[in-house]
This record gives sequence, structure tokens and C-alpha cells, in this order.
Amino acid sequence: MTAALPPEITALLTPGEKVLWQGQPRPYVFMLRGLPNIAYGVTWSVLGAFWYHGSGGLGQYSAFQGWWKLTPLFSLPFILAGFSFFLYPIRLGARARRTWYLVTNQRIFSVEFQPKGQPPLIHFFNAESVAALHIVKRFDHLEDVILSRRTLENPHLKPKLTDGFLGVEKGEQAAEAIRTISLS
Repeated sequence: MTAALPPEITALLTPGEKVLWQGQPRPYVFMLRGLPNIAYGVTWSVLGAFWYHGSGGLGQYSAFQGWWKLTPLFSLPFILAGFSFFLYPIRLGARARRTWYLVTNQRIFSVEFQPKGQPPLIHFFNAESVAALHIVKRFDHLEDVILSRRTLENPHLKPKLTDGFLGVEKGEQAAEAIRTISLS
């Protein structure tokens, strides 16, 4: 089962550590989760554009004189924040594409590869997480294996990428693998 793993992940495994389950989240699950942010992005960008246009821009017909001519530039943070909100679902999908979930005979963890050759982010789940194990079957035949008490105690919160194994195909198998190991 370790043959399908990237070499960076197999390098993280200790001698004698055997992979019981592995999986990757589906990126569209996270992209759909971030779609409401597009409305915020459009709102902030339009607000910034109206501010810039309403203040006359930086041209000769600006309503401001002297240093006050820089007033239209105060709209740029709103426009940039709008683009940031707009691109959030794409960034979430890319982050999910770089994430691997693993259950071994010794530990449970997720690995998120970072761009530009930075070291991967590794999130380990402890024994308390295993006690909070909960499976949510999704409408798209994927499953979320929730391993965070924060998410279980606050069902109105959307789980984060580090709250468990989200958007995976074989969540039941992951849960079975998690139940078979003992963490200290």
C-alpha cells in the first residue's frame, strides 16, 4: 500500500511503521465550501471600485487637491481584499490537492505539502481525537471522518482541513483502521 505514496511521505514513516489506510480529499469538496466567499469578494471589489471612481481617480479631474489626491488609493485595499475573497475557493482546492491522510499502525496524521519546496505541514491526531471519531456521510457519496471535539461540540461550524479526514471515498475503512490502533 505504501507504493502509491509519494516519496516525501514514505520518508516520514519510521522503520516498522505500516500504512493501514491512506487517502486524499477531493478538492471540489473544499472549493464548494469556499463558494460563499465569492459574494464577499465581489462586494468588496465593487465597493473599492466605486470609491476609486467616485473620488475621481488620480487624473486631472480629481475632486481633491494636494496630498488629498492620494485619497482614491485608499480603495486599493478593498479591491485587493475582494480578489483575495474571490480566490479563496481556488486556494482551498489547491490546499486539498496537496493533502494526504494516513493511518499507520503507530499514528494518525495528515500531511500537507507546501509550495516552493518548504517542509510539509504535519498534523497528528492524538488519543482524544480517536475518542471523538464520527463519520458523516455526504450527499455526493464521499465521507467525512471527524476527529475533532471542536467540530462535534459545535455542529454549526464547518470542519477545517485539520479536523479529520474530510471528503474521502473510503471513510468507513479509515474509521476501521483508526479503531484498530492504540495511541498513547
